[in-house]
Amino acid sequence: MSMSGLSCNTLDISKPLLSDGLKPNLCRICGKTYARPSTLKTHLRTHSGEKPYRCNDCNKSFSQAANLTAHVRTHSGEKPFRCPICDRKFSQSSSVTTHMRTHSGERPYRCRMCKKAFSDSSTLTKHLRIHSGEKPYQCKLCLLRFSQSGNLNRHMRVHSQTS
Repeated sequence: MSMSGLSCNTLDISKPLLSDGLKPNLCRICGKTYARPSTLKTHLRTHSGEKPYRCNDCNKSFSQAANLTAHVRTHSGEKPFRCPICDRKFSQSSSVTTHMRTHSGERPYRCRMCKKAFSDSSTLTKHLRIHSGEKPYQCKLCLLRFSQSGNLNRHMRVHSQTS
């Protein structure tokens, strides 16, 4: 991949992780299946943690080229996607799709535990942590854990005020 501010390393995935031929494009780690081998290859990075796409401006890494492309727009301020109803601009086309649900009221992501509905999957994922008690974000200074990254970021101010 060759774009301004972007660089790409090649991915080397060992063949045993790829489909065994019984189910096409089957992840042998978690059992998910994919329509294309390339999508499976990208999915496998969620297990390996590999992030071969690096921002040349800030060195942040991504598992998918499209996520890097969207990230680079945070540096440039580019927002090429526009809501046709209110003209709000976005850096990603998927953000327009999600935003359109604020106009339609559509909430297609429903919690199986309490039936609360959400307009996007990431908000449902955060909500599910209420039921599971999962706290994946940990303070490296005091080891306190948080269910959302924003809560950890707010907590970090406590440490910066005391130092």
